[in-house]
Amino acid sequence: MARGNELDLALDAGLRWVRYRVLDWDRIEPQHTDPPTYHWEVVDEAGLQEMARRGITVIAQVQFTPEWAQAAPGSFCGPVKDDAFPDLARFLQAAVARYSGAPYHVRYWELGNEPDAGLGLVPPRSVFGCWGDPGDEYYGGRAYAQMLKVAYPAIKAQDPSALVLNGGLLLDRPSGGNDTHPRFLEGILEGGGGDYFDILSFHAYSHYLGPRQMGNPSWPGSPTVMPAKVAFIRDLLARYGHGDKPLMNTESALQCGEPTAECLDMQAVHAARSYAEAMSLGLVAQIHYAWINEHWRHTGLVMTDLKTKPVYYAYQAAASFLAGASYRGPAAGYPAGVQGLAFITAAGGELLDVVWSRDGQAREVELPEGTLAYDHHGKPIPIDGALVLTGDPVYVVRGDGTAP
Repeated sequence: MARGNELDLALDAGLRWVRYRVLDWDRIEPQHTDPPTYHWEVVDEAGLQEMARRGITVIAQVQFTPEWAQAAPGSFCGPVKDDAFPDLARFLQAAVARYSGAPYHVRYWELGNEPDAGLGLVPPRSVFGCWGDPGDEYYGGRAYAQMLKVAYPAIKAQDPSALVLNGGLLLDRPSGGNDTHPRFLEGILEGGGGDYFDILSFHAYSHYLGPRQMGNPSWPGSPTVMPAKVAFIRDLLARYGHGDKPLMNTESALQCGEPTAECLDMQAVHAARSYAEAMSLGLVAQIHYAWINEHWRHTGLVMTDLKTKPVYYAYQAAASFLAGASYRGPAAGYPAGVQGLAFITAAGGELLDVVWSRDGQAREVELPEGTLAYDHHGKPIPIDGALVLTGDPVYVVRGDGTAP
């Protein structure tokens, strides 16, 4: 977890949420004893205290099943066996008792990470899942629901104000072929797990597809995949009577196979647009993955030496313009081919549009006097009567309330 100057850099970017693997159950309780023996010394308690002191909201991830509790022997990322559920409940209650109050103040608890990853398809202690069961009609989702039914009341009994998230769902593609990730979510709901988490956590990534192009063929529509994936999730939740369940995108980024200048700049474009879309879709929060991440598709906000990347400034601009803003609807009054989202800023109640050219072709927009425009990095754009829009999002601020 970031410290000192590194944390200052993160806060300067507008970072206010941290999703952090706080509890490795297999390391904290490696042996089954009675009474239980918990090795809290392996937890980054100093980091948790610093986050609380700085006013950062921590989403505490709980991962990794001890050997003695594994339903699938040898799989630390896999399911918990039924007769170890009481031990899991006791562990969670002890953890919440320790970390919910001062000086840690942890309120959000996430149970796993991408549990819809297939068992046996990833390494035994993978950060993916891995509760996915290819031989099960619901890909293991119902088994995960039974775990939720034990974990959720255990956490709530210790801290009624705690908010519980399911492990962020991979949901790699909506349907077709041998893919069964969506069946896992349906299995959670079919197994009665919908009442045993407060916020549905999911992940949404896009891929770099070439010059000025990004998207995910599995989730057509927006290049960010956000509207399509959120619509899919909400439709499935509604079918099981949970249509009002809050959603949180706990991993979001544009993936780069190679860290080319073009792809790194498109990451900044993706951040600007995806955060505006997350706001318009009413998500509780969206978490960029990750702060530093050069070992997996180069999605970090900064390099390992803390050198900032283009996406850092796009994230900073999005936080500056959108934090606390209210969504009003699609941006209106622009010429054909221009698309965007309209907000009211929290700071001064100004009208804010996030707009771009739908097809990436340059389009000229005439703006009223006094209108300000900023690029997706937050840099002012000089306006001489008109603004030229491309596929890159632009922040248009109109203090007098007039339309373009």
